Amino acid sequence: MFLLGAFLTGTAVGFVADRAVTRSRPARQYNERSMGDELAVQLNLSADQRRVIDSVFDWRRTQNREVMQPYRPILDSVRAVTQPMLDSVRDSGRVLMMRVLDTAQQAKFLALIERNRRTADSARRAPGDRR
Repeated sequence: MFLLGAFLTGTAVGFVADRAVTRSRPARQYNERSMGDELAVQLNLSADQRRVIDSVFDWRRTQNREVMQPYRPILDSVRAVTQPMLDSVRDSGRVLMMRVLDTAQQAKFLALIERNRRTADSARRAPGDRR
């Protein structure tokens, strides 16, 4: 009994120590403001570029609301219809943003888009699926 108690205590202490040492930071909440801030830092945007990027985010948000308004009550059943339209708005916004970026900024922007796509894809996977 003593050995079993010592084993269980050691396991519990080891588990707690592991969690304390390897605790990952909470996932950052992304919204348009934080994405704009990250783009500004990562791409070293000028003030003029940042204003254009912010206005594109504003335009995109307005367009998304207009697209979604008639579908909001039945969102789950019409996702197959709305998602291509939302994707189109997002892609159009990205094209507008790319126009104000220089070549180096464009490459970084595309890398950020790809990283975010991978993050979103991994979040959509089932918890047991570790591809």
